[in-house]
Amino acid sequence: MSATGSASLLVDAPRPSVRAVLLDALSLPAWNPAFVRMAGPSEAGLAARYRITVRPGLSGAFTYETIEPGLVRMAWRVTGFAETADWWLDAEGERTLVRHDFTHQGPLAAALRPAYQGVAGLRLDRLRQVLTG
Repeated sequence: MSATGSASLLVDAPRPSVRAVLLDALSLPAWNPAFVRMAGPSEAGLAARYRITVRPGLSGAFTYETIEPGLVRMAWRVTGFAETADWWLDAEGERTLVRHDFTHQGPLAAALRPAYQGVAGLRLDRLRQVLTG
């Protein structure tokens, strides 16, 4: 399946710092406006399960599918919509080249596809803002 969205950005932060932000699931709603609420364990892990509320008030589940130094894969699902999001992290000295790809599935995802144009770049910019203040 081809990516619904994809973008890359060189971030002025080392890879461990970028990875730490991505693995702070409870803080994701602060910089990803799709998430309204997230509840679950404070420590990320492959066994961790989170309850989420996304715009416009749909409830579902969020998990981490891969946690590696160079890749964090997240997945979340609500009725009619599923997203798998990859965050590829390539260390470049004290900076990190971050590539964000995501795919969507489900009937709601098909209806919303036009609204997701450019979202990968917006997410990267918000991630950068969190990292650089």
